[in-house]
Amino acid sequence: MDTGLRIRTAAMRLFAGQGYAATSIRDLARAVDMTNAGIYHHVASKEALLADLMRLSQLGLIDATDRQLASLRDPAERLAALITSLTAIHALNPMTTRVMDGELRSLTAGSSARDEIIALRDLYEQRWKTTLADGVQRGAFHVADQKLTRLALMSMCTGTSEWYRPDGESTLEQVCAEFVTIGLAAVRSPAQVTMRLDLTLLPEYPWEPHDDPRVAPAGRTTP
Repeated sequence: MDTGLRIRTAAMRLFAGQGYAATSIRDLARAVDMTNAGIYHHVASKEALLADLMRLSQLGLIDATDRQLASLRDPAERLAALITSLTAIHALNPMTTRVMDGELRSLTAGSSARDEIIALRDLYEQRWKTTLADGVQRGAFHVADQKLTRLALMSMCTGTSEWYRPDGESTLEQVCAEFVTIGLAAVRSPAQVTMRLDLTLLPEYPWEPHDDPRVAPAGRTTP
């Protein structure tokens, strides 16, 4: 593992485990067995490191989502893909998603880095907005408040980073399938969609340990 990745990996673990504010450069240096000066040789500042991690995380999320949606035109199938992807990404990458979702407040207000992360977050959410609006326009969805519905469904998916465990009662495939059923019911869709969980379409975050025996190994599609 090269030095840059070692620093990113340690930073992601510290930021996710104890929070950005409670993590010092000294903590990071100790975690990678370097001096403070050595850390600053690779990163401009702690905040720049956070912004870099959040940028890479958001870009991975957007890219994975677009690959999931590329061949889908039906609103119900697109919503099922959005739910499956967001649920799986959060379940399999709890460190990354906790930092990505929870540390925006740590970036300086008005900074270019914060504005960039907000823009990337909005770009991702636009996929949900477009899918819901298209479904309503076609008469496939019946939603009184699209914003509240979107926020509720996304919160359901992102919550897996907090509670999903590989040794729990349900496999990730079962969780995703149930969430799709709940999501389609929330938009009052009569469609019944079976969405396969294809791990090859999910982002790969090199700092995230993947030791879940109940999902298919990377490079394979779950049965």
